[in-house]
Amino acid sequence: MARLAAAAGDGPSRRDPLLHKKGAYTRCLSHAGDELHSFRSCLRWMCVDQSDPFRAAISWSIFIIFGVIVPIASHALLATSNTSRRAYDAVVQFSLSSISAISYLCLSAFVRRYGLRRFLFLDKLVGESDLVLRGYMAELNRSFRILSFFVLPCFFIESAYRIWWYASGHGPGQSIPFLGDRIATDVFCCLMELGSWIYRIGIFFLLCVLFRLGCHLQILRLQDFSNGFREELDVALVLKEHLRIRKQLTVISHRYRVFIVSVLFLVTISNFTSLLLTTRPHANVTFSNAGELAVQISLKEKSFRCRCV
Repeated sequence: MARLAAAAGDGPSRRDPLLHKKGAYTRCLSHAGDELHSFRSCLRWMCVDQSDPFRAAISWSIFIIFGVIVPIASHALLATSNTSRRAYDAVVQFSLSSISAISYLCLSAFVRRYGLRRFLFLDKLVGESDLVLRGYMAELNRSFRILSFFVLPCFFIESAYRIWWYASGHGPGQSIPFLGDRIATDVFCCLMELGSWIYRIGIFFLLCVLFRLGCHLQILRLQDFSNGFREELDVALVLKEHLRIRKQLTVISHRYRVFIVSVLFLVTISNFTSLLLTTRPHANVTFSNAGELAVQISLKEKSFRCRCV
């Protein structure tokens, strides 16, 4: 292992040029030469960048609109309509809004408390081997591709279902005054629901991907640690490295424990509620009023894969 070999030898280990001394890992804005420039750009596109008060205000405003107001307004509008009532909409909306709220609050707290560099464990990469450095930076750069891989297929399915649902005449059945007619109302409601859906799911899966990223760093360290046993090293150095990796695993588990426990609790409650509603006597389960439950089940399965694969 490069870290242990450097400690046992005379010369220092080789470091990646992107990584500077430990004191340099403070909160800073993105610039052209920053290794997190593209990562911050993706955060801005997802409206979760809180690097300054102005962007934080925009981020919270978008969250309140698409994470709270749109789901409540959509459910209230459909609940008062005789032609568009979705029997299981309350369960779906509560489940998506609650897990997105937990994800958003955890992400905001992490970035505000640690800063983006410390949150992504870049301050812990100083002195690591080239295997760990290159593997982690490659995984960091492909994080949003992984996010797209999990989110986009479900979004296409949800979009097809919503478009079919509104095109089949299941819309609100009344026009919004400032839109004029029913067709414009259906298009507007469909777009707002899809925007709210992709926003809430995107935030949830983003935190799942970041949790996976931290776990992948520890996998790289363990692989590098196992390579060290091919050489004759001091037992004290091996035990010291083992304790360092164990401490980092504890940090990751404690940092995400609120998110993991809360999501498990909310998913369990929503699944149990859905089971009771769909299996009760005389339950009206059709594709038009229960299709969103199928999409929700697919999302939960993908979120499990995202955290574990």
